[in-house]
Amino acid sequence: MPENRPVKEPLRCALVGCGKVALKHLRAIRYHKNELQLAGLVDTRPAAAETLLRQGGVKEAEAVRIPFHKDLQTLLSAEKVDLVAITTPSGSHYALAKMALLAGKHVLVEKPLTLSLPQADELLDIACAGGLQIAVGHIYRYFPLVQALEADLRAGLFGRVLYGDVKVRWGHDQAYYDAAPWRGTWAEDGGVLMNQSIHALDLMTWLLGGSVREASGMIERQTHRMEAEDLGLALLRLSNGTFCQLEGTTSTDPRQPEASFAVFCSDGTIQAGLRGGRPYVHAKDGRGRPLTGHYVRRFLGQIWRQGGIKALLQLPNPHSALYGDLIQAIRQQRPPLADGDSGRQAVAAVLTIYAAAFRQKTVTLPPESFTLADMAGYFAPFGDPPVNH
Repeated sequence: MPENRPVKEPLRCALVGCGKVALKHLRAIRYHKNELQLAGLVDTRPAAAETLLRQGGVKEAEAVRIPFHKDLQTLLSAEKVDLVAITTPSGSHYALAKMALLAGKHVLVEKPLTLSLPQADELLDIACAGGLQIAVGHIYRYFPLVQALEADLRAGLFGRVLYGDVKVRWGHDQAYYDAAPWRGTWAEDGGVLMNQSIHALDLMTWLLGGSVREASGMIERQTHRMEAEDLGLALLRLSNGTFCQLEGTTSTDPRQPEASFAVFCSDGTIQAGLRGGRPYVHAKDGRGRPLTGHYVRRFLGQIWRQGGIKALLQLPNPHSALYGDLIQAIRQQRPPLADGDSGRQAVAAVLTIYAAAFRQKTVTLPPESFTLADMAGYFAPFGDPPVNH
């Protein structure tokens, strides 16, 4: 169990994995310096930790005081920590999170929470038994504008929610997959659905107000040399009777990443997203009157109240909001906004789409005993004739 500590004493956070996404975590930890203390780094590569600290603006005099370990077990034995943030490859999330939870530490796990439902359920059970929090890196929930839209959808200001549409056109070249042997593998990663699209799927189910109950799906590997898919398409039925269409691909132009969502309601519509690195939002009421200005003003006011100029400067890094929420969740003993249960639901939804594609029929969630391992061999080796499914 975590130690009893004065409320004002910073929580001690260990960062496991010093790759690209870890820089966002480091900057968030440093932003919350009055509430968080970086208590250690874990990576098999000492040079990666050095690079991370340098890129994160940590001065050498401070960097030498931050403990470094090559494995999590050693860190847990040597350092006092309250929170373990895991930014390693997807296939390692379960084992590392379990180790931290059994040691009595709160956990923040980058998406996806795990690659199987039994693993997710085990983590949730351990956390519940120990009174610990699990947060998942579904950062789209932490955009203030998105939170305002979700609140108004739940309040019925757009009428009855009918259906949603989400697109993730997040292009990667072959070098991206070649840079790390685990990328695009069934055992350690999955394809565009489990990796790039799970953020957006979590966002859509949250906005639509239900969880996925059944799915129809199709996947294809079109342009990349890897095991898993680079195109995924799905039609989802949610628990509250709404529907969602999902498109995910990594075969588009890497220089023009695009992610967007739309929510259609009986008394209005919402469209928002990122295109060419620039955010946009269009909202209308049932009479077609624009509401965009209202939400922009509301969004800027909320950010200003939360932290003024410093908070505005953190907008490009939503991990800062994720950590802020988790800190308060730990202090107040409440679930974080993107908690372990929501992370488990996102994994279940993606696995259901995979199962639907594999079985070529609509599948009800959860897909009984279905795992990514069942997808092994779904596609022929790249360049060979397609497998007949």
